[in-house]
Amino acid sequence: MLDVNGHPAGFGGGRVLVGARVPGVRGPEVRTALGGLLRKPDLDVLLALVAFAALLIDPLAGHKVKELTPLAAVLAAVTAVPLVARRRHPLAVLATVVPLLLACLGVFHPDRAAAAVVMLAVFTVGRYGRRSRSLIVGVAMAPVVAAGVLVTSPAGGSIGAAVPEAVAYLALILGALAVGDALRARQELLRVLAEEEKREREALVRHRFDEQRLRLAHELHDVVGHALVAINVRAAAAAHLARRQQPDSPVTVLDEIASTSAEALGELRAALKGLRNGQDEGAALRPAAAGLDDLPELIAGVSGAGLTVDLDMAAVPEAVPPPIAHAGYRIVQEGLTNVLRHSAAGHAHVRIGRDAAILVVEVADNGPAGDAAALTGGGHGLQGMRERAAALGGMCEAGQVPGGGWRIRARLPIGAQDG
Repeated sequence: MLDVNGHPAGFGGGRVLVGARVPGVRGPEVRTALGGLLRKPDLDVLLALVAFAALLIDPLAGHKVKELTPLAAVLAAVTAVPLVARRRHPLAVLATVVPLLLACLGVFHPDRAAAAVVMLAVFTVGRYGRRSRSLIVGVAMAPVVAAGVLVTSPAGGSIGAAVPEAVAYLALILGALAVGDALRARQELLRVLAEEEKREREALVRHRFDEQRLRLAHELHDVVGHALVAINVRAAAAAHLARRQQPDSPVTVLDEIASTSAEALGELRAALKGLRNGQDEGAALRPAAAGLDDLPELIAGVSGAGLTVDLDMAAVPEAVPPPIAHAGYRIVQEGLTNVLRHSAAGHAHVRIGRDAAILVVEVADNGPAGDAAALTGGGHGLQGMRERAAALGGMCEAGQVPGGGWRIRARLPIGAQDG
């Protein structure tokens, strides 16, 4: 089949420019603008109108026909209309458009426009389909392109002369399919990465919440548990004095109960204040004054509850980081609370020392255990001490002392803390 100039009316009458760049326009800006357009449904209507116009203009511009017939206009319109639904039904649109394009090629030869419409349709299949479907479409396009070349080949032309043209157009169409599939794969990868990042953020938030909850649980257990034990012991002493009408007035003991409960409430408010103020997760939930320097006051309160305590702080390091000092204070507090609750001992010994870069905290008593299960891990006190030490890179152990008594020993690294 010849055009009006006597040249073969082929499927590829024009040249294709690949990689052309527009001066003054940067690639990321173009991609961003095109991405915004591709998200607008009105673009499909615009593309359908452009396809309709291209199908009619191409044969006239290439001098393949002298004038268009009504049949050509109808075929061009029917071929372009399905492109409006190309995103919603990409495979159905491709299956509809390809036969109509073959009919257009046989009637009025819109070669380059037909190739562009096919490239748009297969691009959409790759962009909004699946990898397996893209492969099937790619295989199916080979006979379609061959049929299109044969339809537009001149009568009596050899098949061998049409092979390069068919290969060139098949390469263009498969390239469009590959680009669409690559965009789909990239979008899927971004979606998976976004979901993974969201899961990691949620896991981190849960982890921080669990850490805060654990810190608060330790503080509440130590503060409230110690105070309640001291109050219980002193209340029992006050009741005992009242029953025996001892010369020591129980009012003194009741004053000690009021003082202990007020102190416990103050520490409890300090522990909870950080949560109310949105304290960051790196700060420890502790009263600022609860450190090794406050141990004499703690022991004085325990002594008022009827337990004699010796305090040995001769080997305390000069500079102990606040987290270590606070943990040491809480371990001593919990250790003495356990002596009051679970032991019949009347005497205890507290030693704070140093072993190289390790702070050693030791609480020991000389009496038999009244509740062995609680002392060996049945309660939360020993577990809390172990968790405190482990959180700072140290360890805490407890056990019976040969010859009688119970001992708690914690080893907390000093050098690993920045204070």
